[in-house]
Amino acid sequence: MASKIVILGAGYAGISAAHRLSRRGVDADVTMVNPRDQFIERIRLHQYMSGTYTAATRLDSILPASTELKVDAAESIDIHTRRIQLSGGALDYDYLIYAVGSHSRTEAIPGSATNAVTIGTFEPAQRARSRLQQLPPRSTVTVIGGGLTGIETAAELAESTGHNIRLISDQQLAPTVSERGRRRLYTHLIDAGVEIIDNTAVVGIGAGSVELSGGTRLTSDLTVDVAAFGVPDLAERSGLNTDSRGALTVDDNLISTSSSTVIGAGDAAAISSSPLRMSCQAAIPTGVHAAETVLRLAAGTTPKQLRPKFAGQCISLGRRDGLLQLTNSADVPRSRAMLTGRQAALIKEQICSSTMWFGHRGPFSYSWS
Repeated sequence: MASKIVILGAGYAGISAAHRLSRRGVDADVTMVNPRDQFIERIRLHQYMSGTYTAATRLDSILPASTELKVDAAESIDIHTRRIQLSGGALDYDYLIYAVGSHSRTEAIPGSATNAVTIGTFEPAQRARSRLQQLPPRSTVTVIGGGLTGIETAAELAESTGHNIRLISDQQLAPTVSERGRRRLYTHLIDAGVEIIDNTAVVGIGAGSVELSGGTRLTSDLTVDVAAFGVPDLAERSGLNTDSRGALTVDDNLISTSSSTVIGAGDAAAISSSPLRMSCQAAIPTGVHAAETVLRLAAGTTPKQLRPKFAGQCISLGRRDGLLQLTNSADVPRSRAMLTGRQAALIKEQICSSTMWFGHRGPFSYSWS
């Protein structure tokens, strides 16, 4: 009798898992559950907001023919009966791949939920794009968050919109890259006309302003909050073991610490021994590995341990510049190993495009096993 495999989430991890299962020719009924019928290129949502890219593609053009798509939202998971309660019914499973992704958090800064926009997922990015298009010329746009998403957003807006762009971070920009790489990022943003306020927290967001920790209030015609990311609370409210963020806790094989038939992948899963950086770079191979773990469990063989193989952090700085910071396999930056300029921009574009190619063709041998 064919196994019932359910994949929750159609992001980079879920799509990669579906294609790996299809490529292996598994004797199973594979169903993917997702709230929308589109695949969203989340790593391009800063481009989408700026009006330089369309980030949505129909899932039926990406998923393998052997995967059934159910457009619905999961409300709870019962690991004892192996049943997922959906908004429009219920779905039983033998194995569940939990790949529900992540989203921007707005509760950390007072006023963010009502007075700021964000681009963590598609619907908020649509609102951000609409708000941006309504601004008069030379408006002030404030981006909150000095991580890679904030930097890419500020650089894209500075290049494409003609607005006055401000970037605020509660620490120095890009803490995950080398000092040399960080200097290069500061130089690009300053040359692009971005006002940088670092090592300063935003403590409040008003309808047309942001308030800093020192009491200064700055005018802001549009505020984009990308300072923090979180995960859906589905695992937590279903009674599964989670970390402090609500991410499903899994072992080194990506098997849930609550149930041997639930396997986690992507941003919404946390390896107990060594959490991974939220990224497309981790989502794709963990999706592949989750599929391989399911196949081994179904066959009664021992799953392989995940072995992270990070290669670098690639940051877009508009369409003509970028930074490729090479890292070791543990994601630690190599101090002098980096590329910049058009070459880095081209590599970044190839990386972004390859995620769609993986979606259409499957990730082949790309894995962290």
